[in-house]
Amino acid sequence: MRVYVLRFGSDARLQGAFDRVLGSPHVASCMVESAEARIRFLAPAAAADALVEDIYLEGGLVWCSRHDVESGVEYALTAPEVAATP
Repeated sequence: MRVYVLRFGSDARLQGAFDRVLGSPHVASCMVESAEARIRFLAPAAAADALVEDIYLEGGLVWCSRHDVESGVEYALTAPEVAATP
């Protein structure tokens, strides 16, 4: 999973991006911070990257950060002691 934080140059761009993020079936969680013109969301890495690329191409994105995170389920399925069990 990947967390993205996106900051926009205008309220109109923020609203458009928020609508796209909210409409994505891949987004697990989303938060908008209107005073800072910022959106934070959590989605699978490939889907999140594609979504942010589309938002970037629309214009208005002035700053972006991303951080990979592991959920408990993902960790449990890939933990060495679980993966080694037949």
